[in-house]
Amino acid sequence: MTTFTNYPILVTGASTGIGHHLTHYLAARGHPVYATARKPQDLEMLAKIEMVTPIELDVRNPTHVQRALTLVTERGQGLYGLVNNAGLGELGLCVTWTDEELINLFDINVFGPHRMTNAFVRLLIEAQGRIINIGSQGGMITSKYYGPYTMTKHALEAYTQALHLELEPYGVWVSVVQPGGIVTNAGQNASSGTLAKIQRATPPFKDEADQILEAFQQPSVPQPDAPESATNRKPSSPEIVSRAVYEALFSPTPKIRYLVGTHWEGNRVLHALIEKLLDENDNPMHNYSRDQLIALLDEHLGQRQTP
Repeated sequence: MTTFTNYPILVTGASTGIGHHLTHYLAARGHPVYATARKPQDLEMLAKIEMVTPIELDVRNPTHVQRALTLVTERGQGLYGLVNNAGLGELGLCVTWTDEELINLFDINVFGPHRMTNAFVRLLIEAQGRIINIGSQGGMITSKYYGPYTMTKHALEAYTQALHLELEPYGVWVSVVQPGGIVTNAGQNASSGTLAKIQRATPPFKDEADQILEAFQQPSVPQPDAPESATNRKPSSPEIVSRAVYEALFSPTPKIRYLVGTHWEGNRVLHALIEKLLDENDNPMHNYSRDQLIALLDEHLGQRQTP
């Protein structure tokens, strides 16, 4: 890939995890980075990174978003890339979540990217730039106890697709990066809220909730020599997410979706999508035969083959 430098990029949620790694990754490659965080100590830490301008920003706060837009505009360098990374991940039975908690989760994970995009879209059009949403493999599959979180990531998938269709004619490409398990402290940040939701479970859900709490308190130890499985997860480095974001930002032929993670995670997603396809096809009003499905798959594979 051609080496690009000096393309201004804004990264939300840059204090820890994926956002922090990406900030270092982009700055090390010569790109001015506007890195957002909420806490003063995180802003001070970001200010020490060369090529990085820290911005205090909570994506739920329209005043913060407008202030960030003013700062970037006054710099006069424009904005080539917006990476909507800020997010919250929590677990729990759906029936234990309050309306307020679910609204807050959507406010961060869905409305946050929407606010940021609406604020910066004109700068991005001027730069013929890119928008990268950090989604999740949970945007395509749903696991037990991940309901509210995967609801937001499914919504982000739809938002990415719609935004791509609307902005591509104006020269802005929109992609979503879909990580699996990543070594970050996101789980630690969310653990207190997760435990509170599980602890408030009442019958008939209390026995199940107690089992979940016990699993939290006595987590299984990963077995590095054993194959990865649902009970032996092997999180990836945030490096793989940063590489995917970089490709989405600078590839001359970017993709809309970047699935990143382990081989086991990729298999899980593809098998789940096939199951969805078969469920949709199992319909008296709309049903392809096995041969028709294979022919349809071959047709689409042929369309994707590079010359």
